[in-house]
Amino acid sequence: MDERIKQQLSAIPSNTYLRVWGKFSSYTINAQCEQGLLKSIDWTNGTMVLHSTTYNSDNTVQLDKISSIEDHHTGSGASGPVQQADLRQVGNDWYRGDVKIE
Repeated sequence: MDERIKQQLSAIPSNTYLRVWGKFSSYTINAQCEQGLLKSIDWTNGTMVLHSTTYNSDNTVQLDKISSIEDHHTGSGASGPVQQADLRQVGNDWYRGDVKIE
């Protein structure tokens, strides 16, 4: 594993939202992104577990396949949480989901 990646991962606390880039399958030629909350790192087996906040599932990632890590996002959206209802207008009132915005 790349020493730079190891040092970066060592400094990241659990429950930090990560976007991890690398070639995680043997058939890809482009980098792929795995993302979620960091649950655990198993240094012995060379894996880490990310919890997907979108799909509520865990995904195991091979540490030696990682090419870069982004730890400054809060969700899989561009810069904020993913799960947020769309804005909609009813008459002159605006709602986010079923909640009226005052």
